Amino acid sequence: MGIILRPISLNDGPFIVKWRNDDRVKSHCMSKSSITIESNEAFFHANVETGKYKQFIVDFIDRDFPMVSYPIASVYLKDMDYENKRCELCIFTSSDREWNIESQSMGIKLLLDKAFNEYGMYKVYSYIFSKFPEEVVLFKKAGFLIESILKAEALNDKGDYEDVIRMTIFKPK
Repeated sequence: MGIILRPISLNDGPFIVKWRNDDRVKSHCMSKSSITIESNEAFFHANVETGKYKQFIVDFIDRDFPMVSYPIASVYLKDMDYENKRCELCIFTSSDREWNIESQSMGIKLLLDKAFNEYGMYKVYSYIFSKFPEEVVLFKKAGFLIESILKAEALNDKGDYEDVIRMTIFKPK
């Protein structure tokens, strides 16, 4: 199995809209609102083109035909703070069967490499709803530690507040 990260483009908009509007993906996001091609395009211009977000498409490389790849998810770094050398790491869940624990782990490691070695970050953090302990395990395997638990931090789709775990990793020495 193999994956690569490639910079996102406007042509990837239909994938982002499909993945982001999936109820399973929304349950992992702070914002539960749906997006459209138009709102995604506006987001792209305001955040990706300006460098506030470093967003990538995760392309799955076919085992039998290594020249063939296709998109299975998106990962990104946001709130790029070059002065303090920190940013937030986010991954989209998706319904693609290839976007499993193994490929998610690989995607996180590839993105961390970019954060530390390409963008010069010292600290990378991520927010995970406490109701998703499997994600906490996934991030721990990548080297993240629990930094804090934010009580009643975000609303869920039922209007109830949920705890969010902030996980952090520092650049290896």
